[in-house]
Amino acid sequence: MIKNTTPYIGKLRLKFEKHPEYTGKDKLNKIHLNLGFTKLVSRITPKQDLSGWIINPQSKYLIERYTGGVIECRSFGENNEHKLPNSFLTKDGKYIGDIERGWWYYKNNMVVCDDYPHGVAKVMNEVTYVNHHLFPEIEGYHGYTHRGGTTFKIGDRLFDPSYEPKEEDYEDWEWAGWKQKYDKLFSESDDLDKKWMTESGISYVIPYKKRGKKIIENWEEALQAAINMSKDLS
Repeated sequence: MIKNTTPYIGKLRLKFEKHPEYTGKDKLNKIHLNLGFTKLVSRITPKQDLSGWIINPQSKYLIERYTGGVIECRSFGENNEHKLPNSFLTKDGKYIGDIERGWWYYKNNMVVCDDYPHGVAKVMNEVTYVNHHLFPEIEGYHGYTHRGGTTFKIGDRLFDPSYEPKEEDYEDWEWAGWKQKYDKLFSESDDLDKKWMTESGISYVIPYKKRGKKIIENWEEALQAAINMSKDLS
């Protein structure tokens, strides 16, 4: 029995594909086996109505129950003539993304960040147990765009896109590891990659949560780091 990991209702089938991440009349459901030269995957062909692919009501319920967002049709344009059905919105109507963005929030224990809803999410960790109930606690702020993302926690560095890493700001073992990684990548890269690496310097291999002068001491600073990163990748 193949489990449907998407928020849609549809027909699942197994298939061998080398590059299965595309979306057309169907989409990737799950990679079951990676053989290197090819992959065994399941794909879903969603059912459709006049609005597009049909959403699984249970998925909609889970998104709205756990993420703090809602799935609704978003209208825009001078006279609201344009419609985006099954949009993932804040409760006061701000656009975050499509249904798959909301499903991604649910599967990754994320909650809408009202301070910066399009590009930052709160990552939750259910660890507090009171009167036989679990209450989620914040684990970090996740800054993201379509190009990638990073979760910032207390103890990480407050990401600053203008910061130029200095050896004296880090532990010796950290800097040595990044230097070794940078040199190895540079020696294996083509001319175009070498150009980008030269322009970026050692920042090219330093994680976003390590790129900044200041250590994050509270959740306000973690939020600011996530916002900075989201803006930088936009």
